[in-house]
Amino acid sequence: MARRNLYSFWSGPSAAFCSHSDTTMTEKLYYGWIIVIACNLVACITWGVTIFNQGVFAAYWIREFGWSPATLALAPTLFQLWAGVAGVFVGRSVDHWGPKPVILIGAVFICVALAAIARVAAAWQAIPAFLLMGTGFACIHTVTLGKIVARWFLAQRARAMAAATFGAGFGGAALVPLNAGLIEAYGIEAGCLALAIVTLVVLIPMALWVIKDGPESMGLEIDNGAPPAPEEAARVDNDTATWTLAGAMARPAFWALALALGFGMLAQSAYLYHQTPFLEGRLGLLGAAGVVSATTLAGIAGRVIFITLGPRLSTLKWTTLVFGLQALSFAILGFGESEAALWGGSILFGATMGLVITLQPLTVAQAFGRTSFGRIYGAIYFAIRAGAAVGPIAIGLMLVEGFGYADGWLLVALSLIVAALLLPEALRASKPSSPSQTSA
Repeated sequence: MARRNLYSFWSGPSAAFCSHSDTTMTEKLYYGWIIVIACNLVACITWGVTIFNQGVFAAYWIREFGWSPATLALAPTLFQLWAGVAGVFVGRSVDHWGPKPVILIGAVFICVALAAIARVAAAWQAIPAFLLMGTGFACIHTVTLGKIVARWFLAQRARAMAAATFGAGFGGAALVPLNAGLIEAYGIEAGCLALAIVTLVVLIPMALWVIKDGPESMGLEIDNGAPPAPEEAARVDNDTATWTLAGAMARPAFWALALALGFGMLAQSAYLYHQTPFLEGRLGLLGAAGVVSATTLAGIAGRVIFITLGPRLSTLKWTTLVFGLQALSFAILGFGESEAALWGGSILFGATMGLVITLQPLTVAQAFGRTSFGRIYGAIYFAIRAGAAVGPIAIGLMLVEGFGYADGWLLVALSLIVAALLLPEALRASKPSSPSQTSA
């Protein structure tokens, strides 16, 4: 029999479609990489529809109804908080039921939310619409995607996790101009309808026919049975440890991770929500949408760099570097006067933006393993979304009090510095030290 490697395909269920003879077995791509491609398509909807287009909707409402950014900031704030609450239940559901029903439920909530957004006529109506969107977002965000990838990979987990969210950049680059263009030409109803169609066309096939809950469900082994590299071998036992939530919460690493990732997400949500209103005054709606597209495309470049150079730096060094560069991007945005500074700061932010998201499930999986990933990450996810909730409303309140965006971006940079200081404790290995910390 030919020697199996990381990229060799499985020979269990596929036997129905090929010869049963070992001598005729052909080597194909490990199905885990098909999962990564499917996760990219899901990520396209996760970020493209539910995150990057929030600013487009806000800019439309500000122009159409004269509502202030501060008034509208409550909707994305509650979006983030509710997504965190929903994420706790999503994490348990993914552990128990697998990803398929969770993704399908998320698609339904997103479409209902888009229908509600298209009919918003008063500022308060944006809140229930965004709460519906937050539920769909939680179902298809990193709680679910991280669980899927962590189940399929160990030795290649960092690269697979980064590769699994390339679609986020394509989603923003394609769906923001699509929505903005349709809104400009035909109104908000046309934009929402197009996004709903894209959501159903992408998510339903991925959930029903492509995504599987781990290699065991197909008779395979993690990494297709390839042995871990020497530097990964020490994590194998911890990767299969079964944690209770109470046991994980008893570890300092849990709280350090929650705080660090929460502060890091404050920066992401603050700029992603305020980016279009911030830029529209100088560049117009379509000009701002162009910068948003460049921002998301820069995220793809950042992921390429991470996939290429990832093994050369530890997770701690990568995350510290990412937070530092992102703090620099906010300094450029805050103090730059030219249009070039707006483009440059946004592109630098975009290059690091995707890696902040990638490192969230990666650090949790490294600390607590893949077996109990859903319930542990689901709980930490609440802190992540709480941090994300603070970002938009904090900037909005600063605007109400007479501060400018430059002051807001300094606050955001500070949150990134705090996150970086918490990381050394957050990324220490967490291993069960007593039976009370693991489930039976």
